Amino acid sequence: MLVMACALALAACGGDDAASKEVSSKDLKSLKGQPEKGGATAAERAEPAITPQERRRRAAIMLLREKLEKVKDPDERADLLAEVAQFGVHAKPLWSAVLAGFRDEEPFTRAVALETAAKVDPLGCQPLLLQGLGDDESEVREMAAAAWALAGIKELSPLLDRIENEFEARVQFAIMVAVEAVGEKHHVPLVAKVVGDLDPSALKPTIRFLGKHGAKDHAGTIVDCLEKDDVDLRILAARTLKALGVKAKPILSGLASALLDDEPGVREAAVNALKSLTGQDLGYDPSADEDARSQARAAWVEWISRNT
Repeated sequence: MLVMACALALAACGGDDAASKEVSSKDLKSLKGQPEKGGATAAERAEPAITPQERRRRAAIMLLREKLEKVKDPDERADLLAEVAQFGVHAKPLWSAVLAGFRDEEPFTRAVALETAAKVDPLGCQPLLLQGLGDDESEVREMAAAAWALAGIKELSPLLDRIENEFEARVQFAIMVAVEAVGEKHHVPLVAKVVGDLDPSALKPTIRFLGKHGAKDHAGTIVDCLEKDDVDLRILAARTLKALGVKAKPILSGLASALLDDEPGVREAAVNALKSLTGQDLGYDPSADEDARSQARAAWVEWISRNT
């Protein structure tokens, strides 16, 4: 009405300049936000059209919201949270449901909630994952560590600080797998500090991490693993020492001791490392009988003594 009044006032003035010309029908429609014939309003032009895929996604998320508001059974809640996770960051409107899942009495449901949190809000889920790391149930703590890597969180101090008081091997393993996945070279000193508190199963991802980032200063930590009970760990340690290329006497001596290992795979990895590090081949055959291996090992011990 105000626009029409202005238009009539201008017309009554009878001026001939441009400012006093009568507002056209086209201008009025534009000012009112009405579409021109066959056209669209400014608001419609500014907002992109919703694709059928997006429309279906929104409908599915709305349906999940309704189900989560009514659900009582923990297992069913966990199943619904797993569905939420499939939508990733698009499911942020359901964050309150994720938090509700973490408050569930069932450990499995809490664990699923943490995994969902990492997918729905990878940038903001860290406080929730920290709560998960302090959960009474190892299942939840294990998932919290896995979700840490899933979210790609680069701040590893809070994760590694849990190692000292974590006595469940499976949780330690999950933590160090997360470190291996997202850790960087500058994390090497932090990782080296916790090695002494790790279960042998958690040492494997730790050694892989140290080898990946060329942690030559911590080769002594790796050579100690040649004496662990885990065969695969001993093999991994020998191969990692070879890759690091540290030729110090303690490293070579540790590898020479591994030539007496009961497992042929360990002996083979150890002699391959010695050959690579020294450039020598003293004829040691890891598959030979014990006497032959002992004689060849003695040659390695003598060489190391004379040359390092």
